Amino acid sequence: MHHKKENSQGFGHGKVLGTTSMGERGQIVIPAEAREELDIKPGEKFIVFGNKRKGAVILVKAEMFNRFADFFMSTSKKFEKMAQAIFDKTNTSSDDDDDDDDLEADEKE
Repeated sequence: MHHKKENSQGFGHGKVLGTTSMGERGQIVIPAEAREELDIKPGEKFIVFGNKRKGAVILVKAEMFNRFADFFMSTSKKFEKMAQAIFDKTNTSSDDDDDDDDLEADEKE
């Protein structure tokens, strides 16, 4: 079995790709290894997530985030259609039951 040699430490489904620091103007340089491996090009946009309590900052390529949002929205629309169909079917059954009640009331009169 062939194993790919990696210089970086494993980390969940990702890995550590170097270290960096923030300059006085708030700029952070993404290490060359990360830029190469993640195919990051100059001018690429990122969504910045953070957790103050955990001291975490996460950068996600805006393009990937947009793909996820599109997928989520299309999936939620499918679920919305399914829920609407169930709701419609339930209401139709309920309406049928109401019609039966009306017939029984008419027969008693």
